[in-house]
Amino acid sequence: MDGLLRFRIAIQTIKDYFKTTMIVTFLFMGIAVMYSAMYPSFKDALVDMSDSGFIDGFSWISGAEDMASYIGFLNIEMYQIFWLLILAIMIGFITAAIISKEIEGKTIDLFMSNPVSRKQIVFERFVGLIPMFLIVNFGTMIAVMGVTSAIGEELNFSNLFLVHLVSIPYFMAIISIGLLISVIFNEKMKASIVMIAFLIGLYMFNSISLIAPDYESLGYISLNHYFNPYDALKLGEVDISGVLVLIAITVVCLAASLIYFEHKDIRV
Repeated sequence: MDGLLRFRIAIQTIKDYFKTTMIVTFLFMGIAVMYSAMYPSFKDALVDMSDSGFIDGFSWISGAEDMASYIGFLNIEMYQIFWLLILAIMIGFITAAIISKEIEGKTIDLFMSNPVSRKQIVFERFVGLIPMFLIVNFGTMIAVMGVTSAIGEELNFSNLFLVHLVSIPYFMAIISIGLLISVIFNEKMKASIVMIAFLIGLYMFNSISLIAPDYESLGYISLNHYFNPYDALKLGEVDISGVLVLIAITVVCLAASLIYFEHKDIRV
C-alpha cells in the first residue's frame, strides 16, 4: 500500500494528461486511417513517379526508394514524418513543460511541502508520462492493422508490431530529454521551444547525413539514426545497438534530471 501511495504523483500525471492522451491518440489513429486508406487511389501515380525518377528527390528520407509500394508509402507519409518528427515534437513539447510550468507557476512548493523528495517528483513525472505514448503508439498500430485489412493490402503485422515495439525506447529517450530540459528552464514556453528546436535540429542532421555522404557522421548525434521504421516494417530488422543507445540516452538524461533538480535553487 505504501508503494502505491508513493506513486500518487505518477497517477495524478496520468489523470492530468488523460484528455490530451486521448486527443493525440485519436488524431494519430485518424492520420493512420487517412494515409492507409488513400494508398489505393495514389498507387498508379506513385508507380509513375518512381519510374520517372521523381522519388530520387526524397533521398533525405530513409526508404524513399520503395515509396510506390504500400509499405514504402506508409513509411514515408506516416512513420518517417508524422511519427518520428511530429509525434516526437508533440510529446517533447508536453514533457519539456511538465516541471518548468510548476516552477513558473510557483506550485512546485506544494509538492515539496509534502514528505516527498525532489528526485521522486521528477521520477514519478517520468513514469506518469509513459502511458501517454504507449496508448498513442498501440492505438495507431491497431488503426493501421484495421485499415490494411479493409483495403486488402499486404503488410506483415508482425513487422508492424515490431515498429511500434521499437518506438518505445525512441519515445522514452525523447521524454527523458524533455524532462531534463524541463528541470533546467524555469519557464514552460521557453523549455518547450528549446525542445522543439532540438528535435527539429536532430531530424535535420539525420536527413543531411542521408543526402550528403561527406556529412554521414552527423547522423550519429540524431535519435533518428538509431531507429529506422522502414527496416522493421519492410524487413523485420531491428538495430539492436541503436535500441541500446536509445536506452542509454534515456537512463543518462533521466539520471541527469534527478541530480540537477535535486541541487537546483528554486525560489518559491
